[in-house]
Amino acid sequence: MVSTTSTVPVTRHRELSTAAALLLTIGGNIVVVTIAAIGVAGVAAAAVAVFGPQLMELL
Repeated sequence: MVSTTSTVPVTRHRELSTAAALLLTIGGNIVVVTIAAIGVAGVAAAAVAVFGPQLMELL
C-alpha cells in the first residue's frame, strides 16, 4: 500500500453509465440541429426582408 503526504483530498473518479452517455449524445445532437434550423430560418427571414419587394415585382 502506498501512502501519500498530500493534504489535498482525493475524490473518487465517477464515470457516466452507457445510458447517460447515450442520452447526452442524443440531447447534444438535438441542440445542434435546433440551433442550425434557427440559423437557417433567420437567414431566410433576412433574405425576405431585404429582397422581398424585388421578388414580388418579378412575380
